[in-house]
Amino acid sequence: MDKKSIIGLVLICLVFVVFAIINRPTEEQKAQIKHYQDSVAKAKALSSQQQKQNKETDTFSIDSLKMQATSNDSLKQELKTMVEEKYSVFSSSALADNKNIVLENDVLSVQLSTKGGIIKQVSLKDYKNYGGKDNVSFFTENGNNYGLHLSMGSNIVNTEELCFDVLVNGKPYTENTPIKVSGKDSVVVSMRLYTDKADTTVISLENTEKNTDKYIEYRYTLRGGDYRIGYTIAFNNMGNVLKDESSIEMQWDSQLRLKEKDKKIELQNSSIYYMLSDEVEHLKEQGRDDSVTESSSIPIKWISYKQQFFSTILISKDNSSDFNSATMVTHTDTNGMSVRKMHSVFDINYNAQNKHSEYNYDLFFGPNKYRIFKNYKIDLEKTIPLGWGFFLLQWVNRFVIIPVFDFLQKFDLGMGLIILLLTLLVKLVLFPLAYKSFSSTAKMKVIQPEIQKINEKYPKQDQAMQKQQATMQLYRRAGINPMTGCLPMLLQFPILVAMYRFFPSSIELRQQPFLWADDLSTYDSILNLPFNIPLYGNHISLFCLLMTVAQLLYTRMTMSQQSQTNAMPGMKVMMYGMPIFMLFILNNLSAALNYYYLISLLISVLQMVIIRRTIDEKKILERLEKNSKKPMNKSKWQKRMEDLEKKNRQLMEERSKNQRRR
Repeated sequence: MDKKSIIGLVLICLVFVVFAIINRPTEEQKAQIKHYQDSVAKAKALSSQQQKQNKETDTFSIDSLKMQATSNDSLKQELKTMVEEKYSVFSSSALADNKNIVLENDVLSVQLSTKGGIIKQVSLKDYKNYGGKDNVSFFTENGNNYGLHLSMGSNIVNTEELCFDVLVNGKPYTENTPIKVSGKDSVVVSMRLYTDKADTTVISLENTEKNTDKYIEYRYTLRGGDYRIGYTIAFNNMGNVLKDESSIEMQWDSQLRLKEKDKKIELQNSSIYYMLSDEVEHLKEQGRDDSVTESSSIPIKWISYKQQFFSTILISKDNSSDFNSATMVTHTDTNGMSVRKMHSVFDINYNAQNKHSEYNYDLFFGPNKYRIFKNYKIDLEKTIPLGWGFFLLQWVNRFVIIPVFDFLQKFDLGMGLIILLLTLLVKLVLFPLAYKSFSSTAKMKVIQPEIQKINEKYPKQDQAMQKQQATMQLYRRAGINPMTGCLPMLLQFPILVAMYRFFPSSIELRQQPFLWADDLSTYDSILNLPFNIPLYGNHISLFCLLMTVAQLLYTRMTMSQQSQTNAMPGMKVMMYGMPIFMLFILNNLSAALNYYYLISLLISVLQMVIIRRTIDEKKILERLEKNSKKPMNKSKWQKRMEDLEKKNRQLMEERSKNQRRR
């Protein structure tokens, strides 16, 4: 490493050190951060303790007493006291039996439970987990729940512990058959949590009278062919039960199950996304094994529990339903078939002065499909990683690649052929740039002997300016613009990176087979290794291997046309090392991505061969010889450089004279 490189590295390190010192938090900021972390930890501990106590009470006290109190009046009274103490005016709902209701439309199968009035499970009819056995499901058993926390005196009543009454399209529902809707049809299921009448006792344990005009309602609307379920929370005449000073929180817990082949990749693409005003944010854990907490006091439009290809999203439909504040936690779960545990707590704008209040939401259960999210017009498509917003990366995917990909899908050609056609179209559009780049490189090779003569004529370092001028004059005489070799490659870079983001994020490729790959959305494996190679993995991807061979071939052809000067002795090693480096990077990524790069490289090799044959070396040399006899008009830039060189020479001469005099 030379002196300049060492100085450069030292300066870079100094910049990072200075930046870290300037941006380190003050003592006041550190205290605020510690206070926030302590508050979150305390809240989580209290929540966990409360849940544990509730579970113990339900399991070992209320349920056991309920079974034994059928014919024992003393136990009935004990049960009455215990339930009323804990659930107050919702006591009878704590003793009711759980029932399930099944709803279906063209894309969803939804199971509702009267226990908590919640969606117990949702299955997608058109998507299956990796392996093809079970349908992709959300809100599966264990670890999935949501409900309201109601402050009532010294107790906090959780609605998920209570049983709701059921109404379907406004009428009591007693049947046990699935309710199906399709097309433009819809069905409305109301789950109502009524309060008990003041004089009612729980001694009978059955047929307790309720105030049918005082209730909390969860209203679900299922429409035909829609991944969204309308979800309304209503409070009717609850002012004397839930007062203004009461705090109403909604808690949503979910344990995300493994749905894809590669758990590591799915883990890296699973997080909590949310929309603050007009900006989409997310918890930036990126696969770490610790929990990440984020709190916001800005109104939130929607909260998404996102996985690699599927999401569960709670969407506010109007400003009054926005969440005033929220605390969100995600925790990596490496056990079994689980990926992450999600936890959110947010406030609801409840006002006891209103006799009837409604808060309208949508619950989305479905695929992370760009067109579906785009049609909702609430920026959900920003949860799909299509690349950075700068340097055209997102624009290329949103306005070029995705429309073309969707158009080709209409012909039902199979994903392998669609990717091939997409690659051909991209290369066709970029061909003029590729032609200029390859032809410029080929011409540069022709004039290499002349460039070598210039290097021999100006070998010293202080002659660099003269050597540069002579080289540029040679290029002009030969009719070569050196920028045409670099600029086209720079313009192609956004498309190259856009594809790197597009293929691993496209659910359309999920479980689509092609040749030996059983799923183009994840890596293809022709051999599973009994050990793990750091960075590389425990398998061999054939598409990645073929892509690496094609890249080495392309590199060899490119290097054969470029000059290898003493100024860049390590260039050859770096160019040949890059394909090997990419082999380690891409081995665990999408087979579709490696397939695209493979086809793209092979087409580039073919273009290079064809363009090289169109270059007439004799004509270039004849033009060079002919132009060498003509006086070349100097550009303004050349004149400025010559004037600058003259001034530098004069200064050097004056300095040398002064030194001699001394």
